This record gives sequence, C-alpha cells and structure tokens, in this order.
Amino acid sequence: MIGAFLWLKDIYSGFDQAEELLEKTIQAPTCLPNCGICCMCNVPQSMTIEGINAVSRLTGSGRLKKILSIAEGWLLERHSFLKIYEGMPVGWATPQLRDEWLTISKSQCPFLDETKRCLLHDCRPITCRAYGVTRDAADICPRLPGRGESESQRVYIPADSLREDIKAFREDCEEKNKAWIISGLFPTTLYRAAEPDKFRQYVLDNKIASAKLIGVEIDASLIWQPQVQAIRRGESLDLVAEMR
Repeated sequence: MIGAFLWLKDIYSGFDQAEELLEKTIQAPTCLPNCGICCMCNVPQSMTIEGINAVSRLTGSGRLKKILSIAEGWLLERHSFLKIYEGMPVGWATPQLRDEWLTISKSQCPFLDETKRCLLHDCRPITCRAYGVTRDAADICPRLPGRGESESQRVYIPADSLREDIKAFREDCEEKNKAWIISGLFPTTLYRAAEPDKFRQYVLDNKIASAKLIGVEIDASLIWQPQVQAIRRGESLDLVAEMR
C-alpha cells in the first residue's frame, strides 16, 4: 500500500505542476482565495485508495477527529430528496438512484468551512485538483479571464502524460487490490477507510441514504475536458465515465 501512496503523491504533484504551467500560460491565478464556489456545488468523487490515503495523511495531524465527525454527520444527514433502499447499491442500479446520486453529488462539499476554505486541501482527491486545470471551469468559476481566455472559454492543460500515469496507476491498483479503484463520494470513501466497523453497522441499520453509498469500478469523476464536453452534449453518464 505504501507504493500506492507514493504513486498517488506523484500524481497529485503532477496536477500541481499542471496548475503552475497553466498559471504561467494565462498569467493569472487559477483559483480565487476564499471563493469556494466550485465546492458549494460539488461533493467530489474519489477512488477508495484516495480515501485510505487521506486518512493515513491526516492521522496524527490533529485534524482527523474533526474531519471524521463532519463526514459522519454528512453520511447520517437525512435529505428529503434521497431514499434508503434495501441492501448495498451496485452502481447506478436504477434511473431513480442515479438521479439521486447526481443530485447529492452537486450539493455542497461538507469539508468546505464557514470561511470558504477546504478543511483538507492537502489531501483533496484528483477530482478537486483537476477542476479548472485539466478541465474547463468557465461554467461556474468567477475568476477573471487570463491571457488567451474569454468569459465563456478558459484555457486548460491536456496533460496527456498525467492521463497515462493515472491509467497505469489504476491498472496497477486493480492487480493488487481491485477494491482500491472503486470510485465513490469522497466523504464516504474517507469515513469507510477510517471507521470500517461503524460504517458497516450504519449500512446494516439502514441509516445512510443509498445514493451516498454508490461505488463504481469505472472512473466516474469528470477530470478531463473531453468528459465535460460529452456531458454538455447530453451523452450517457456511463459512457462519459469510461472516457479516461
């Protein structure tokens, strides 16, 4: 698992480097301080291994207890638009469950604090790192256009080498432990990694909405511009998720 953590660290660094290159290209910062707009309409996806990695990095930092309390509160929170179905869902089992998942995934991330700052920015998953870097964020990002940009079109980094690295990482993880690449909502993957027994009991007691439990083997996060363009064309979510 240490090897997977180190590889994941390199991938995260790759996104940091892509962001630096983007900022140099447009001669402007890619993110406004204390903005949080993207986090107000997005509960990010992450691979299970990213949830495990976040718990590992947070352990001993003094933040883990607070982060887990927030994740637990979010998991147990009852939303009027979400239902609890019998058993663990297998992917988007029904259109209704898929729609519920889409709705909760577009709600506010529980790790955004009152000052509009991320409580675990250093441990944020690939999905968060990609936003506005390897995918165009012009639809909601309020930052002013940089060089070569317009209000409706922002520059992004294709990052082909990074894309290949993530593909190789997923393939390697699949060989070692297929469960590592199951993709779910980040608060879920993080809490499950830290408190597996409590999480299992909550599921058995039907205390968590089914849409928050969905895990899929395909890469369901929108981290590349072709995926975003496909969504805007109205293509199937399943087909978009396969585009790596």
